[in-house]
Amino acid sequence: MNLIVSNILDLVKQFGEEELNKYLSDFSCIKHKNDSRSLNTDIEAFLKKNSIDFARQKKSVTYLLQDTNDGALLGYFTITHKPILISADGLSNTIQKKIERYSELDIIAQTYTVSAFLVAQFGKNYAIDNGKRINGKFMMDLVDNELKYIQYRIGGGMKYLDCEPIQSLLDLYKSCGLKEFSTRYSKKDNKQYVQLLKFI
Repeated sequence: MNLIVSNILDLVKQFGEEELNKYLSDFSCIKHKNDSRSLNTDIEAFLKKNSIDFARQKKSVTYLLQDTNDGALLGYFTITHKPILISADGLSNTIQKKIERYSELDIIAQTYTVSAFLVAQFGKNYAIDNGKRINGKFMMDLVDNELKYIQYRIGGGMKYLDCEPIQSLLDLYKSCGLKEFSTRYSKKDNKQYVQLLKFI
């Protein structure tokens, strides 16, 4: 399988928004046709309803993973750049030294405010044939490749993401080199998230 990573803004220019929306409509987070339970409805909804507008507004940019042989949409990820607050409490000296390359410790609050790359969305398409699906670790390698290209042009040294406390997801992200550093509660989602980071 040959794969290409495409910026959604390039695809809007190439095909137009109406055609692209038709293409995105085939994306699904449902594992089996007879199983109505979704892995994550937010992942699916964001791609179909918000990804183009967010990219145009420069809030975040979505990248589609496509099979070059037949154009199948295999998955996608969305990245942006934003500040994050990291408590120094519980961090090893090694991690603190790495963070201090990009931020100074607020002595009173005992926190670092770091500008970092956020992997805001990350999901694969379960609507395609099982034999064509790519695994999460390979997808995260593609995220890192894109971030290294951006990093080369503008700098930056950290990425992070928020994850629901689901063990299989945590195991995946940790296998990709991400480490837990905090948790946060979202009033909007009424959910608790585990926060993980990686130096790139």
